[in-house]
Amino acid sequence: MIYTLAHIGYLSLFIGLMPLLLIFTLGFRYTVLIEARVATERGGISTASNIWQGKIIGRLMRSSNVFAYLIFRAIPSPFFQQRASLLGDPAVPLPRSWQAWVITPMLLMYLAVITTLVTNLVIQSMR
Repeated sequence: MIYTLAHIGYLSLFIGLMPLLLIFTLGFRYTVLIEARVATERGGISTASNIWQGKIIGRLMRSSNVFAYLIFRAIPSPFFQQRASLLGDPAVPLPRSWQAWVITPMLLMYLAVITTLVTNLVIQSMR
């Protein structure tokens, strides 16, 4: 049982690297397109794109910012709409394919991290 869980844990870590490659390469193109459309003068997205350039960590940070913006804007609560407006303009229409190129790899990466952590917790509790 422990070996099965260990395999699940390390496979989820390995599989979690695949979305990172997408985020750094193809997905970042759509991150930049979304940033250009929704960035406001004082918004968090424009600030992040000025601070974090196009290197590896910068791409991850900028993609995370755009991911948070897209998630916040999709939730109809006024609280989350306000949070989205702090990052960028939530009223800007965006193509669904652009959103999918940002949201899907980030969700897959977070799912892999959560799977690894839960697997590790289960293995630790079995000892």
